[in-house]
Amino acid sequence: MDLTTKTAGERLRRAGYRVTRQRLAVYAFLFRNDSHPTVHDIHSGIKGNLPKISVATVYKSVESLVDVGLVKPIYLGQAATRFDAATEEHAHFRCIDCNQIADVAMNQVPDSLDELNRCEIIGSTVEFYGFCASCRRHKLGLDPN
Repeated sequence: MDLTTKTAGERLRRAGYRVTRQRLAVYAFLFRNDSHPTVHDIHSGIKGNLPKISVATVYKSVESLVDVGLVKPIYLGQAATRFDAATEEHAHFRCIDCNQIADVAMNQVPDSLDELNRCEIIGSTVEFYGFCASCRRHKLGLDPN
């Protein structure tokens, strides 16, 4: 067990969850994968090592990881929810053609949040959208490289 899954196991245990191979495999897959996969992508990605794992188990595993703050969901309207193990504050860029999602660093929170002065902010979601470089080039009829 590497340091990442050990830390995840400790966090799950403190929150009252059982630390299972399936939960740790889901977390390890998300931690190593920056494509912001769906539950079905995660299932496909770990099924080789855990052939008997069901999609329902992956759903439950992801829910527990979100609950303890190890994973963040990315809601895309009608599209399937995707998941991100990078929990530090950052934004996302989503290509509206190919649906690729990329992390975008957010260096600071705006100074003026006067309207929220009595609120407790626990996070934020910022999404930029448009065309990724490859889709933009394709749209313009240019070489994809």
